[in-house]
Formats: sequence, structure tokens, C-alpha cells
Amino acid sequence: MCTYRDKAKYATKYKVAAILFFNDGISPERVSPLEVNLAQDNVIPALFLSFSVGQSLANAALNLSTNANVQLAIDTKDLPNFPVGNICADTPTGDPTQTIVIGSHSDSKAAGAGINDNGSGTAANLALAVTLARLFRS
Repeated sequence: MCTYRDKAKYATKYKVAAILFFNDGISPERVSPLEVNLAQDNVIPALFLSFSVGQSLANAALNLSTNANVQLAIDTKDLPNFPVGNICADTPTGDPTQTIVIGSHSDSKAAGAGINDNGSGTAANLALAVTLARLFRS
């Protein structure tokens, strides 16, 4: 069994026109389409179909008399850059040779690379920053 990224690499190697993924439908959470990150070097159009659409296409492809055919219409657009950044804070007291680094992320997405969460780490870090600011004022 290979990852979606591996499947995209094989598709590139064998010069396919597009990739149509679909889940196996063995449970309710494996029926709907997913958002899949195929990596920045992927150059093949890829769609993740619902189980019912994927199963219909797979069945049609198995039946040579149906001559299954898929056509894709693709529109693209450039998105503007958006600011990202880090927050750095220093305290007026303490030992400059002792550093605590606290981090979190808020850019996750379902089925993407890395961990997927609800932003609770970022919220916790903001609450910690507010609390530390209050402590240093008193």
C-alpha cells in the first residue's frame, strides 16, 4: 500500500493525464472526498472523488463495452500573498543565557502533511502570553 504522494509519483512516471482518487467506502468516514496534499512538485491534476462516483467510474472501466471516459475542465487562479509571522518576546528580567521557546502552528488541514488540530496549541500559547504579561507587570 502506498501513500497518495507515492501514487502521484507513479502517475507522473507513467505519464497519466490526471489522478482520480476515491476511498474504499468500508466505513462511513471513508465515503466522502478528502483533501490530499500531493507535495509541491506534483504537476498532475488530481481530484478526490466520493466513494459512489469513484466506484461507478471503476466499474465502468472494468466493463470494456462501456468505453469509460473522463474529461476534466480546470480553472486556475493566482492567490495573493498573505502575511505570516512569528511573535518574539523578551522579558526585562531573568537570565539571558536561559531561554524557553514555546511554539504552535495554525496552518493545519485535514489529510495534509503533519498533525491536524483545532488550533488549541495556538490558543494555549496566546493565553500563556497574556498570563506572563500580567505576571511581569505585577
